Amino acid sequence: MINLKAEVVLQKPHTLLGEGPVWDYRNQELWWVDITNGLLHCYRPQNNTNRSYSIGQMVGAVIPCEKSELLLAMEHGFAFFDPQMEVLKPIFDPESHLPKNRFNDAKCDPAGRLWAGTMMINEPRDVEGSLYCLDSTLRVTKKLSGITVSNGLAWNKAADKMYYIDTSTQIVQAFSFDINTGNIEKQANALKFDKIFPDGMCIDENDHLWVAFYGASKVACFDPESGEQLAEIKVPARNTTSCAFGGEDLKTLYITSAKADANDKWGGNLFAVKPGVRGMKADFYQHT
Repeated sequence: MINLKAEVVLQKPHTLLGEGPVWDYRNQELWWVDITNGLLHCYRPQNNTNRSYSIGQMVGAVIPCEKSELLLAMEHGFAFFDPQMEVLKPIFDPESHLPKNRFNDAKCDPAGRLWAGTMMINEPRDVEGSLYCLDSTLRVTKKLSGITVSNGLAWNKAADKMYYIDTSTQIVQAFSFDINTGNIEKQANALKFDKIFPDGMCIDENDHLWVAFYGASKVACFDPESGEQLAEIKVPARNTTSCAFGGEDLKTLYITSAKADANDKWGGNLFAVKPGVRGMKADFYQHT
């Protein structure tokens, strides 16, 4: 098994809940969010700069669109965001009747549909979350319900399998996936953990899953077919939240983190490591 350690590439000491990294390979920049502070970040590794945008509400995830805008999954539903004009254009809130909920992690499938899940904002969290799909016509469909903490999503290279995490279950679930219709059907539990909680995740070109573990100071790589752990990356921050491959060659793994408490000097920073494999290009939202 490969053992590595991630290093800080961007210090953000005021970040409370860093999440949702996604690499925009067109512009060579990493988009990520600070959910609690309602901030959208754009990190450019070429000059180690980070631009921030205040959204005005909790923002769970950001996804680049095939056009110039960004798509956000937020406290109050979906919206387009124009980073040039800094204008937010609301789309729809499927949970306007659940004011104690917010959107959390989100990703696009290989056909350009957005998948985004919800959770209760405050603890103790009841089973009030759901997983939604926003298609190219802006139609929203509920795909799963009975979710506690909706988190990581990933699709394999063949685009016939979807992986999904509800953190409270400590399981990475595997679904069969129809790229033409967006239909999913539960297959099995791909990975099951004990005493540690999977958060966000991504997938590499070998169809191996890279999973961030909240409260465990690590990201680990697994073969979801065999369940074998292939690599482990130690992270100085206790609360690792998500990860995404980026860089010109997609060989850098960026890792977000959250603050454990006021004295946590590592939490909230952005980390990176080169694990020796290449990631998959992110899928962007396609709006007709």
